[in-house]
Amino acid sequence: MSDRLVKMQIPMILTAVIGLLMIIEFFFPMPASVTSLNVTLRSFVTIISATALILGTIVLTIFHTKKVGTRGSEWYYSIVYVVAFVVTAGLGVLNVRDTTFLWIYNNMTSPIGAALYSLTAFYITSAAYRVLRARNWNAAVLLVCALVVLLMLIPIGAILFPPVVPLGEWIRSFPSGAGFRGMIIGTSLGIMGLGVRVFMGRQKEHLGIREERRDSE
Repeated sequence: MSDRLVKMQIPMILTAVIGLLMIIEFFFPMPASVTSLNVTLRSFVTIISATALILGTIVLTIFHTKKVGTRGSEWYYSIVYVVAFVVTAGLGVLNVRDTTFLWIYNNMTSPIGAALYSLTAFYITSAAYRVLRARNWNAAVLLVCALVVLLMLIPIGAILFPPVVPLGEWIRSFPSGAGFRGMIIGTSLGIMGLGVRVFMGRQKEHLGIREERRDSE
């Protein structure tokens, strides 16, 4: 069996066949055997995803352990990861409802996640400052609409400028809603096009084949 057949043709055939089975079942009534097969395949997806998560955790732990052993760049951060992983994983395996495990999650993991998520507010503010500069009439319209919606959402804005409430609701319901629906439709068409390319074997990145290699074939 050739290397090309194993690495390219068989995975592409499996992708096309399984994908078509899932799509056909969604739109058309299928025999119970096909439905049962699709349920089994979706179960395999869950199992493979969980296995990939476990393998990723193992690889990451090995990487940080080696980094601590060799005193690599910023190895002290690796110590924090290894200690946190061992403690939380050990407590979780012993008893996930243990008060110590729940205390670590509620007082350390959850606040850290919230802090990282809140950092996006600064990036959004910076991006809004760069975008909402009235360099031309398009940017001026965007700036005015953004200010109206912001004033509508802020309680004091609705008190000081009552007309912004119906105007802001109209902007959110019609122009903004229409733009959002257009974006969703465009994204859906792009996903459909990508699926067709995968089924036809034109999209091979999921097989680890890069663009330059595909052009050379």
